[in-house]
Amino acid sequence: MQSAEVFGPVRARGVGLALAAGLLLAAGVAIAMWPRNAFERGETPSAATFGFQDWLVRCQAVKETMGCGMSQQILDQRAQQPLLQLHLARAPSGTGHQLVLVLPLGVSVPAGVGLQVGDERRDAQFTQCLPGGCVAPLAVDAALIEKLKSATDGRVGVVDRAGKPVAIPFSLKGFASAFEKMESFGSSGKNDATWWSGFWNSSGTK
Repeated sequence: MQSAEVFGPVRARGVGLALAAGLLLAAGVAIAMWPRNAFERGETPSAATFGFQDWLVRCQAVKETMGCGMSQQILDQRAQQPLLQLHLARAPSGTGHQLVLVLPLGVSVPAGVGLQVGDERRDAQFTQCLPGGCVAPLAVDAALIEKLKSATDGRVGVVDRAGKPVAIPFSLKGFASAFEKMESFGSSGKNDATWWSGFWNSSGTK
């Protein structure tokens, strides 16, 4: 996939974009939906959701171990269908993090996907296409995390079924706070490549 083709002046064409992560939450405020009486009983809640501007942090307890991931979903306003999903958590290896990019069926799989944040560019390949979209995992190192924390937005570039490059913008507002919250509880690292699906659906923001 050539950088110039995917990340030229082209934006997501013919669609209105809407964020579906934190727009209903007060800007800059973390809203935690924990079972209140669980704390009173001294128990570990089974799940919690926190909103930080345009990012959602979802924590799930499995066998008394809390694991968290963070997500953002971009909707096509006209179709009200996901146009782009970003899911970040601890990498399955336990070292570093992994960003899973999910795009609708119909993208060019051989062309792969590119992530652009400021002057930082990373490429990834689609590993599988499921009913919910085509999945591209991307290794995220400390340098990219710092870029994501300091920027206000980024772009994901793909090639559509007609062979035309499309760049989809996403917001990084609230990313730094969401990342800090996720790490404070321990981010999830699962070997199942589809972990993001249950994470997103269980957040109630599908």
